[in-house]
Parts: sequence; structure tokens; C-alpha cells
Amino acid sequence: MKYTVKKLENKNVEIELTLTTEEWEEELNNSYNKNKNRFVVEGFRKGKAPRKVIEKAYGDEVFYEDAIGDGFFKHYINILDKEKDIEPVDAPMLSVKSLDSKGIVIVANITVKPEVKLGAYKGLNIKVEPKKITDKDVNKEIDRVKEQQARLVEKDADKTVENGDIANIDFEGSVDGVAFDGGKADAFDLEIGSHSFIDNFEDQLIGAKVGEERVVTVTFPEDYQAENLAGKKADFKCKVNSIKYKEYPEINDEFASNVSEFETLADYKASIKERLEKQASETAKTETENKIIDEIVKNMEVNVPKCMIDDEIDDMIKGMSNQLMYQGLTIEDYLKYTNSTMEELRKTQSKPAEKSVKVRLALQEVIKLEKLEVTKEEVDAKIKEMAQQTGKTIKDTKAGITDERMAYIKNDILFNKLVDFLISNNA
Repeated sequence: MKYTVKKLENKNVEIELTLTTEEWEEELNNSYNKNKNRFVVEGFRKGKAPRKVIEKAYGDEVFYEDAIGDGFFKHYINILDKEKDIEPVDAPMLSVKSLDSKGIVIVANITVKPEVKLGAYKGLNIKVEPKKITDKDVNKEIDRVKEQQARLVEKDADKTVENGDIANIDFEGSVDGVAFDGGKADAFDLEIGSHSFIDNFEDQLIGAKVGEERVVTVTFPEDYQAENLAGKKADFKCKVNSIKYKEYPEINDEFASNVSEFETLADYKASIKERLEKQASETAKTETENKIIDEIVKNMEVNVPKCMIDDEIDDMIKGMSNQLMYQGLTIEDYLKYTNSTMEELRKTQSKPAEKSVKVRLALQEVIKLEKLEVTKEEVDAKIKEMAQQTGKTIKDTKAGITDERMAYIKNDILFNKLVDFLISNNA
């Protein structure tokens, strides 16, 4: 076997691999042994017909496809090990240049990682200031906790539904007098004013008493997910079973001690402010990081191969599928509900995918230019931290780390190192 490497005008690479007659014959025999059970030849049991008999019956090229592919890929990894500057981003496209008594010449056209020219990535003077936390923000957080601590109290029978109440109702919906799927429920708790139901459904229950029946009329939105209901006027027969209101705790020292580790309201408020300020600082750092990266991508020059964008779209859709799976749905369900097709979905993901690839290429280039690396000490420190978090020994923690997990740990350390570098060199 011998090979040559040629750089093409589009920055891609062409590898020309030559196999001798003997090497080619070996690959054909391998292909025959791999595929012979697929062929039926009269006079022979399945898988027992000699290679020449099968070639005569099905054509001389019957075993070429696997022989060419296996013959090339057998040597491909070794070639990449030697040619360090070749970084493929897609599977090679194979073709045969010649096949004669001297052997076979296989040509592989390889799409490689594109050349990246970075513009400015240091001294960008980008900084997002953390949000200033006020007493209003602290009180808003206390109100959120107060809402969680609210107690539901049933109203007297002579009281009516008011905004903010929890009305327990039976309802059944119909369009033009015909009931529709999903339009019926019994003993449903509906918070009035939550706008969890369409249109002004909840408003029409205000003033109703326990035991009262009302017909609520609403119009479904034109873009409603159920096409048979979109834009339709519907009547809901409703019966109020019970009415409850929220009774809130008084905001004082007792409240603070019940919902936190602090004995006084003042200390509780101080801890909330400290936590919100920390969150604001982390948010500002993330926004600064994102703006820096956006600016780096804006300043870079790169021609992203279509295959890289397609691969990124594949990953994005796979991620969507995994998220939908936890909701008991499939990507096909999503396409149905959104009245879309896979082709349309891929098209909508094209620009985000291209940006994602550009970000990755830009950051990889910064890492290369700045010679950022992960040290053994940094990995050991991370494993020690993991051990402390799980209550295991460092030895046991190390033993449980797979190669894949270790790669993830190193990538995480490297990314954080990169972010720290970009932020510290941003001024």
C-alpha cells in the first residue's frame, strides 16, 4: 500500500491510496467471506458457492463496494496518525481512479476542519454590570415564599367566587352543541386570575356561588394547537363545587424562622439580598462571556462546511427528541402539533446551528493560539472536589470515572479556563 496527499483549492484534502494486485485480491476475498451468505446460486447451498461462481452469476463487481470501503478504511486511521494536519469533519467520499492488473487506486475526497482567521479577541472592553438588588427585589422574593406558604381556606356557602380564589368546578365544553375531546373535567381546581384557561373563561365565573351552574362562552385562538377548535366559539357548562381562598402568613420573625435557618426577619432579608446579589453577579458574568464570544465570532473569518452545519442540526434535533421523551412525546408528535415537517424544522435550526459551529471553531482557535491546556493538578483538584461532594474517597471516585466521563471533566476544566482567560483579557 502507498498513498499521496493533495490539498485542493477549497482547502479540502484528497488522499490517493494504491493497493497492489495482491492487496486488492485479499480485500475481494474478505468481501466475499463477509457477503457470501446473501447470495443464492443454483446447485449450491446458501453461502457455499465459490467466489468466481457468484461473480459470474451476479457480475464481476458484486464484491467491489465492501472491498473498496474496507480496503481504504483499513489504512485511513494510520494515514491520519501520520498526517497530523488533516482534521476530517465528515466521512470521506470514495471513488475509483483506476483498476487494472497493477492493482486499484482509490481516491478519497475529505472535508477538513476549515481555516479560521480570528480578529480581535482580547481587549474588547465588554462588561455587563450586575443588576443592583433593591428592597423591592427582596420583598418580591419574600412574596414568592409567602405564596408557597399560603393556606387554602374554604369559603362559607353564601360567599361568591372572587379574583384570586380557587374554584373547584366541573365543566364540559361543546362547539355548536357537540362535545369535543379534552373539553371535560370533574373536580378541577381553577385559580381565578391565573389566566391558565383561554380567553376570559375565569372572569365569567366571578360572582358565582357554590352549587351554581353557569355557561361560559369563549373563543379559541386562531393558532390553537387543536385545528378542529382553532378560531371556534365554544360553550362550557360549569358547576361550582367549592370555593377556597388563600390565607397568607404574617411577615415577621416567626415567618422567617419557619421558612429559613434565620431567627429574625432582618437576618432573613439580609440573606436573600446576599443570594440575589450573587445570582446577579453570576448572571452578569455569563452575559459578559456571551457578548465577548459573540464579538469574537463577529470578527472572525471562516467558511463553515455544510456537513458541519448538518451534523450540528442532527445534534440539536436529537436534543429536542430527548427533551420531548421526558414529556412522553416524540419528535413526530412535536411536528404534528406545530403543523410542521422535518425539513421545515431543520431549516429553522440552520442559522442557530451555523452560529454554534462558528462559536466552537472560534473557541478552539483561541485555545490553540493561547496554548491553553488542562494540567494533571487541575484534574486532580476536580476529582477531589467530586469526592467531597459525594462523600467518597478520591480512590473510589477515580475508579468510577470512565474514559468518556474523564474527557467531559477535562473539557469542562478547559472551557472554564478559556472563559476566565477571555474575561480577564477583555479590558
